[in-house]
Amino acid sequence: MLDLLWLDLKKGNVNIIPYEVNIAFFYYLSIFGVDFESIDMRKLMFIFAVSWGVVVGSHAQEVLTLNDCLRWGIENNLSLQGQRNEMRKSKFAISENRAKLLPQINAVASLNDNFDPPVSVTDGSAYGNPYNVTHTLQYNAAGGLQLQMPLYNQTVYTALSISKVLDEISRLSYEKAREDLMMQIAKMYYLGQATAEQIRLVKANIERLEELRDITVAFFDNGMAIEVDVKRVNINLENLQVQYDNAQAMLAQQLNMLKYVMDYPAEKEIALEPVDAESVTPIELTGLSDNLYEFQLLQSKGDLAERQKKMIAHGYFPSLTLTGSWMYTAFTDKFHHWLHSGPSNHWYRSYGLGLALRIPIFDGLDKRNKIRKAKIDLENIRLAQENTRKNMETQYINATNDLMNNQRNFKKQKNNYLLAEDVYEVTSDRYREGIASMTEVLQDEMRMSEAQNNYISAHYNYRVTYLSLLKLTGRIESLLK
Repeated sequence: MLDLLWLDLKKGNVNIIPYEVNIAFFYYLSIFGVDFESIDMRKLMFIFAVSWGVVVGSHAQEVLTLNDCLRWGIENNLSLQGQRNEMRKSKFAISENRAKLLPQINAVASLNDNFDPPVSVTDGSAYGNPYNVTHTLQYNAAGGLQLQMPLYNQTVYTALSISKVLDEISRLSYEKAREDLMMQIAKMYYLGQATAEQIRLVKANIERLEELRDITVAFFDNGMAIEVDVKRVNINLENLQVQYDNAQAMLAQQLNMLKYVMDYPAEKEIALEPVDAESVTPIELTGLSDNLYEFQLLQSKGDLAERQKKMIAHGYFPSLTLTGSWMYTAFTDKFHHWLHSGPSNHWYRSYGLGLALRIPIFDGLDKRNKIRKAKIDLENIRLAQENTRKNMETQYINATNDLMNNQRNFKKQKNNYLLAEDVYEVTSDRYREGIASMTEVLQDEMRMSEAQNNYISAHYNYRVTYLSLLKLTGRIESLLK
């Protein structure tokens, strides 16, 4: 707790008047090591200036522009960070599918214990027998490398192209989420500005009414007003104070929600730029943009469904694979023979390359049913594209009409507000002169408050409609300039 000291220096005498401020300080200037007889007034003023600067700076709010909020939100919003991670995943999916076209080399090993060893039947004419039957050894082991590489597989090629389309869909989804976030932040910023403007006007009304109350009390003390007039003013004053407190609480909630959406530190205090309610920003109506992310997303989803249908059809195509192996094999009748060198512990090498051809013939009509389902998906996407375009065209027409209507309403409400303010001032002056009654003053005050609220609402509605048209015309990025 800071106690600023008001000093009255007269011939070395010091009259100390403590003034309480929210920071730690000392009651006596001697703590600074200052000799009162030789004190320099400029030094004293410097000490107080520094102390007061600390007080004011400790409670300063950071004023954020709309551009600041948008850039902070785009950089830090948690949901948007998740969308960026999805974009990174889609890049890895492309590499994953591309890897299927590269050689696959695996190390393999096996060990078998044939409890009842199988027999091998060969031609025995060389031995005077029609057949030569031999028994294999009980234990056999093998180890080596195996190679597989697709030489032709249309399904793999199509899967690679699908992963690229999915990457594009992931990018468009991020851009749409980014655009939606900008819209959300801008609307919340405009709403906070409107609430702050309402607080400013209500505060001005309270000051007017407090002045009117003081005049009414003076009239009452001099027998020129009745007690009920004082009560009427106090009632209206209390109502305005409640309205002011509610608006303050509402603004605090709106700023907290804005900080949450931006992922701004909750413990930091922020303030918004004052709204320029004297003018409205014009917008050029260039028609509905064909490059809206809603359209691009559906176009990419249609491309995806078409490629998925082709991949199913490519399942009828043959595939050719290069194969190869480098193997060592060993056989023995006793397991312990492998634990020492000897004639029974011998490994035989084998290696070679080959081609594996796979030709699908019949799959139980599985692919045919999948293709039919894919055709239905394509039709649904086409319907969604048509419905989305009609919806966006309707939104654009409505937003255009709302813009014109809100612009007219704003001008009318602004004139009404200024007129109501003038009427209130005239009635207040007449009341001071004893011509108008208290009832007339309070009625004009209520009309002025209503006109103020309508004026603020009309300006906010215009700005929200303006924001919607920026999006529909593909110029939402202009908010960042």
